[in-house]
Amino acid sequence: MDETRGLPHDQAEVWSAVEALNQAFAKNDPEKYFDWIDEEITILIPSSPYRIEGIVDDREEFEFGLREGYTKVGYFQELQPKIQVFGDVALVTYYSRGSYGPEGKAGTLYLKETDVLVKKNGRWKFVHIHVSGTPQA
Repeated sequence: MDETRGLPHDQAEVWSAVEALNQAFAKNDPEKYFDWIDEEITILIPSSPYRIEGIVDDREEFEFGLREGYTKVGYFQELQPKIQVFGDVALVTYYSRGSYGPEGKAGTLYLKETDVLVKKNGRWKFVHIHVSGTPQA
């Protein structure tokens, strides 16, 4: 389904970048995932007690999670996105639901995410990602 239908052009561009990043994440594909990440990324995620700073540390954390199996994605869905564009900066918030963990031991998580993107050289790049858990229903 085309999630960009009916969105203003700038919001559709940003949402396409979010979907591309999340598809690479869901396919456990670091090469495609990091194509969307800015060198100066900062990330806050539930699996780390620290702020992850820079693409090198983010890649290390990403690949460690895949090796250990706890961040292996079975499926991933974005829910209720809100896209705000302020010139060359965009703020995207949404809920997500997904299956995470090693095969046979995966569990479903419900999360909240905030992404900050900056348009550089005509392309949207992620400069900040904050993911937090939600209470289980």
